[in-house]
Amino acid sequence: MNNKLFYKKNGTGIPLILIHGFTGSHESFETSVRYLRQYFKVITIDMIGHGKSFDKNPNNYTFERSVQLIKDILIELNIKKTNLLGYSLGGRLALHFAINSSILINKLILCSTSPGIKDKSKRRDRQNSDSYLVNILLDQGIGGFVNYWESLSIWEPEKKLSNKIKKTMRKIRLNQNPLGLINSLNSQGQGIQRFLLKNLTKIQNKTLIFAGEKDNKYIKNSYEIQKNIKDSKVQIVPNSGHNLILENPIYIATKTKDFILKE
Repeated sequence: MNNKLFYKKNGTGIPLILIHGFTGSHESFETSVRYLRQYFKVITIDMIGHGKSFDKNPNNYTFERSVQLIKDILIELNIKKTNLLGYSLGGRLALHFAINSSILINKLILCSTSPGIKDKSKRRDRQNSDSYLVNILLDQGIGGFVNYWESLSIWEPEKKLSNKIKKTMRKIRLNQNPLGLINSLNSQGQGIQRFLLKNLTKIQNKTLIFAGEKDNKYIKNSYEIQKNIKDSKVQIVPNSGHNLILENPIYIATKTKDFILKE
């Protein structure tokens, strides 16, 4: 990885960084970027362990290092302040970034984001389920893992998507490096991550929080986050489950554009 995250730039103007979720890549935002690049300098990154940002050293997968790697991108592009959107795992990274470096953010957008798990028993359960995913990656490789991953109930709403979108999404998942996903689960999984809710009061940025109307767990998470970030609001996304950026990309893009430019 050469101590850098892979990123791609599209458009000009006000900067907007987009961070994908687990098993995703910068390509996950392709539809949204086609719209957003008309209004912003859009920077899509590959999170560590994903896409073209593979790192074989498991010690390099902490959220703290990922925050620094995004700061390095800002320095490289001479960006003093950026808008930041994160989806799922990318949303949790965006929360870490905002808690650590609120001053570098203009507006914050969170999609299907959790602050972590407070209950110790539920944290252990999540650690066990993530360990199970690691074992599938070790035993069956990326193909077997993707087959299992796509069978999980959280992705049920994806079945209504066009075959073209589903094929693209599956290709992104199959192109992942198994070791990268293992390291990501072991260092950035929800069972390992510290519970962030009490730290969210440090975030002074205007914040928009998206949750799919069919994603009850993350609707609850979104309102928990909203209660702890002073200047924030929740937007429920119609006809959508967890994977908002693929299920309803133009809705997310237009609401994001309006939030940044008009509010």
